[in-house]
Amino acid sequence: MLLPTDKDQQNQIYGTAQTAVSDVAGFCDRNPQTCATSQEAFAVLVQKAQYGAGMLMELVEGQTATFGDSLPGPVAMPGDPGIMPVPAAVPLEPATWDATATQDTLNPEDREAAWGGPDV
Repeated sequence: MLLPTDKDQQNQIYGTAQTAVSDVAGFCDRNPQTCATSQEAFAVLVQKAQYGAGMLMELVEGQTATFGDSLPGPVAMPGDPGIMPVPAAVPLEPATWDATATQDTLNPEDREAAWGGPDV
């Protein structure tokens, strides 16, 4: 819907996109130190994410180990043993609105005029 239908505008957008892609692709050639630093920072970020995921897995495994055999086993469906059944959704009822009830929740302090400065 937002793309232009005029051929000249389409060609201009396409050319701008091509220029942007080639500019991004050549960024590391023009800025090798920045790319090296960014790669190092990204590597550290990945290591931290992996460490955090490992800690989370250990926590979950430690908590679920205390349940023992009380947890239900996997549920197999006929014809597709890898998918567990999903309970049917319960339809939601629309909220009722009492048009006669007051919506006024202000207290007397809320109704006081705000300070207007020394000239008021």
